[in-house]
Amino acid sequence: MSYHLEGRRLYIADLARRQHEMESGRVTMKPLTYRVLSKCLREALAGLPEPVARAGFAELPAHLMPLVAEVLETRHFDQHACLLGSRAADCREQAEIIVDRIKRSAAC
Repeated sequence: MSYHLEGRRLYIADLARRQHEMESGRVTMKPLTYRVLSKCLREALAGLPEPVARAGFAELPAHLMPLVAEVLETRHFDQHACLLGSRAADCREQAEIIVDRIKRSAAC
């Protein structure tokens, strides 16, 4: 693994740890700092190959993986306009039903 990716993984782990500490209440929530951390985490993950990010990595403790997974899922949705996971098709079907109901209501 290249030194560049190793450094990026350490940076991602640090950002995720700091954001998790605020979310869990271990440190005081500072809204501006939280937003900056969140944005930096999204940008850092954008430069990491998705298979590497999804697989996790040694520098990222297991309890922080859900936070990283959420960012990756949001990125995937933004890029591909579809959800990931086993329930993605069900969610899409429910969303289409809701949109159809709204369209029918608006047409009346």
